[in-house]
Amino acid sequence: MEATAEITAAVKNVPALRFPEFEGEWEKKVFNNIVKVIDCKHRTPPYVDEGIPVVSPGSINWGEIDLISPKKRVTEDEYQSLMDHCSPDIGDMVFSRNQSIGIASILYKKEKFVLGQDTVLIQAKKADPFFVYFRLQTHPIQSLISRLSGGSTFSRINLKDVRELKMFVSNSMAEQHKIGSFLTAVENKIQQLSQKKELLEKYKKGVMQQLFSQQIRFKDENGNDFPEWKIKKAKDVFINHSNKKHNGDLPILAITQDKGTVLRDSIDIDIKSSEASIKSYKIIEAGDFIISLRSFQGGIEYSDITGICSPAYTILKATIDIDTTFFKYYFKKESFIKQLSNTVVGIRDGKQISYDAFSGMKLLFPSVAEQAKIANFLTSIDNKINYTSKQLEQAQQFKKGLLQQMFV
Repeated sequence: MEATAEITAAVKNVPALRFPEFEGEWEKKVFNNIVKVIDCKHRTPPYVDEGIPVVSPGSINWGEIDLISPKKRVTEDEYQSLMDHCSPDIGDMVFSRNQSIGIASILYKKEKFVLGQDTVLIQAKKADPFFVYFRLQTHPIQSLISRLSGGSTFSRINLKDVRELKMFVSNSMAEQHKIGSFLTAVENKIQQLSQKKELLEKYKKGVMQQLFSQQIRFKDENGNDFPEWKIKKAKDVFINHSNKKHNGDLPILAITQDKGTVLRDSIDIDIKSSEASIKSYKIIEAGDFIISLRSFQGGIEYSDITGICSPAYTILKATIDIDTTFFKYYFKKESFIKQLSNTVVGIRDGKQISYDAFSGMKLLFPSVAEQAKIANFLTSIDNKINYTSKQLEQAQQFKKGLLQQMFV
């Protein structure tokens, strides 16, 4: 995507980033003067298992309206009764006045649905609909909506306040259309990347299930089958390693479910450790595994950095030749986590998984060469997921910057 807009001078009521063919100040207008805000019918209909979806605040997100997820559905007769006062069309928005206050979904195609309680239909009458859609997403408008609704997630914005929202808009319909079209292209790119990431994650999950259940197997470099997998007790592969021989000069590590093993300073947790307590910390070396306080939920963590951690953690060190990346994936598969959680008694009382409980578990053990092959394959998928995540994050930041600069 290439922005063809140019940075304009800091002129009052003019966006910082503007397409060069447009000029002149934007004008502050009342929302109800540029759009039509249509309220829902205030009655709860009888719901049916199959029928026309009811769009409720909980199912409203930025982007195309979701008519698949809603579980509340009504008959054709109820639809005719509940929607006889409006006729949604492409470019119309369903705006939430409750829960996800101030968020709107947009219609990219004409389909039947019913406005749920605390939703309104917004139809652009004297403005470009996509310009209005992105105008609503800007920080000044969202902040205004938050103030009007009390700023709480469980508050509600009044219909009158929605209609009386004030916002700067371009007097040029051509400029509105160009901004709306440009930002729609950016949003479509974000949706494509988001879908791609989701598909890759599903693919990885499915492949892991097939690989670890041996439904699919790799061949060796000569095209021959690898040896049959062995079953080993965990104690025959990993020992409980507790090394406290340090001077307290190693970095303190944190064991997290979402980021794995990281430097404690890199996460937003303020934990003070006395010099005396640090001396009791255990050394984690790159390649070690760690049983954390939450391993019964998220599996066993892996560390690719060296540091020290609280003595509450159990450090696992391999005693035989293994591919550590293979076990990094193995210890995160759903069936292993379930197996691990079943070995723990009294976890709700604050007990953690002990080495004794872990050591008796049976682990599937392919040859090291096959471990490496599986690890490399899964790593290649992770690399694609990480690359897509980075692209997605960059696109989201790009859009955020545009929303800040293309509107007054």
